[in-house]
Amino acid sequence: MAYPSVALVALLALFSSVAAYCPAFLQNQTACLCSTYIDGAIIRCNGPNGPLIVDELKKTQIEISELALENANIIEISGKAFKNLRIKKLVLDNNRIRKIHAEAFSGLENVLQDLSINMNRLTKVPSEAIIGLRVLSVLSIKCNQIGDIEGSLFKNMPSLIELNLSGNKISQIDGIALDEVKNTLQSLVLDNNAMTEVPSEAVRNLDSLIALHLKNNQITKLDKLQLVNMTSLNMLTLSGNQINYIDKNFVLNSPKIFYVYLNNNNIGSIELGTLAQFSEVQTLDLSYNHLAEVTTDMFRTLEHLQHLNLEGNSITDIAPGAFSATPLLLLWLPHNCLTSITLSTFQGAPFLRQISLADNNIRNIQPGSFGYLPNLHTLDLSSNKIQVLQSGAISGTDHLTVRLQENPMVCSQDGFHVMNGREAINLTTEPNLICKTDYNHNIQDMCPKKGKPAPMPVCVKPVKYEEITTTIVTTTEATTTTEVVTAAPEPSTIPSRHMNMERFWRLSKRPSEGAPVPRQRFESPSVPAVAQIPFIPAVPQFMPAMPSRVNERLKQLGANRTLPPWLKTESKGSKADTVEFNSDAAPETVAVAETISSQ
Repeated sequence: MAYPSVALVALLALFSSVAAYCPAFLQNQTACLCSTYIDGAIIRCNGPNGPLIVDELKKTQIEISELALENANIIEISGKAFKNLRIKKLVLDNNRIRKIHAEAFSGLENVLQDLSINMNRLTKVPSEAIIGLRVLSVLSIKCNQIGDIEGSLFKNMPSLIELNLSGNKISQIDGIALDEVKNTLQSLVLDNNAMTEVPSEAVRNLDSLIALHLKNNQITKLDKLQLVNMTSLNMLTLSGNQINYIDKNFVLNSPKIFYVYLNNNNIGSIELGTLAQFSEVQTLDLSYNHLAEVTTDMFRTLEHLQHLNLEGNSITDIAPGAFSATPLLLLWLPHNCLTSITLSTFQGAPFLRQISLADNNIRNIQPGSFGYLPNLHTLDLSSNKIQVLQSGAISGTDHLTVRLQENPMVCSQDGFHVMNGREAINLTTEPNLICKTDYNHNIQDMCPKKGKPAPMPVCVKPVKYEEITTTIVTTTEATTTTEVVTAAPEPSTIPSRHMNMERFWRLSKRPSEGAPVPRQRFESPSVPAVAQIPFIPAVPQFMPAMPSRVNERLKQLGANRTLPPWLKTESKGSKADTVEFNSDAAPETVAVAETISSQ
């Protein structure tokens, strides 16, 4: 009974492979790259010639797993631009799109699964164009100029699970904006916007939401009942804001929050019981805040906490047993202001496997401080002020590795950098810059040890040295129209010319045996006209002088010695014109674009 099923699967696979191929017109050209997979062709076009292939694709019946039209200077997507195409993933990144027609994606309602319109110039979510994309699961419109979101925007989109609106100008989101996708949306990314508070009304009752990202906004506090009834929420990212206060009831009825990121904020203290609302958290990142101490009860209610990051604060004191109620595996405390480690510092944390205390002001370690940590295998004490280790100060299992680089003790004759188990290992290849300083003097402790890291740049397009030609993608149902709009060049001090890399690589190859030097470009009749690059020889203005050492070597070789093929010389009458790879009569950066039309 199993044979018919196997045969059916084989038949379906054969049918899919037949429909998945790269059209002949995509061969022998540089505008697009095409690869074939069992679920369809992946066609990626970069440059102004990319949109020209869409009309040709409409004449085929191929399955397109992905179509990318990037850096094509498209400013508008007109109605039915992709009609008669079967595209599962459409990428329109790095263009200048300002407008998308309501019927731009007509014909893709039951096919398109992933739509990316990143790095464009949209000022609002193209709700009319995306309504009815019933199988769309991923929508990314990051790095545009979208302002506040009003009304319900995602109607008749029952499959949407991921929405990325990062890198825009959003400060407010209407309470009903996400109502239509509240049962399906799993990931909402609102990083790098202008939000001053958590959009509580918009995200309330999003039963399926797993990850909420609000990184690098302007949020100053987490108020009462801002996250309510988010029963599936696992990850909450609030790093890179200006948060200085967390209400004890910020979260309600959201019992599955496992990962909380509050790093790079202004948190100076955490009130007793505040973290109890994250009772299931496994990873908590509080790095680069302004915490000065770790109190006894700060983490007492976090019975599932495994990874705790407190790097880059101003911690000078850790209360006895502060980590005793947690099953911590990794504790990160570098770049703080600790001066000593005692028997009670890590009391009651027997599961700890890795501890980092690097870049503190530690001078003293009480013997036995790490002796009750049977699972500890990595201890980083580098870049502190340890001059002497008392007997038994560092003890643990035979598998314990201790890092002691950049401490004054490594500068002594019997100093060491790393202890591995019970054996000291010298690492003479490490620089230990501290040994070049006056480390014997009691240098004043610095606190804080390190400032906040600079935020990563977002929405930065690569600089392109080219003339600006803007393509409008237009389509009518019965006729084909062509529009070319040339935008005014933006002010820039960077030259508009760039190296012709295709020509550079072609000329940098070593000539074959017997070929003239340099080789001339030849044209193949099978290459489409759009891919041809006219060849215009350039005559060098001067001939550089031959170095004297080369002349001497040539004399030594003698007249009868055979030179390598790439050093052979020819008479002036037979010598081919020299090609200068920076010279190009028809540079690829200047586009003459046609429009995408429906058939």
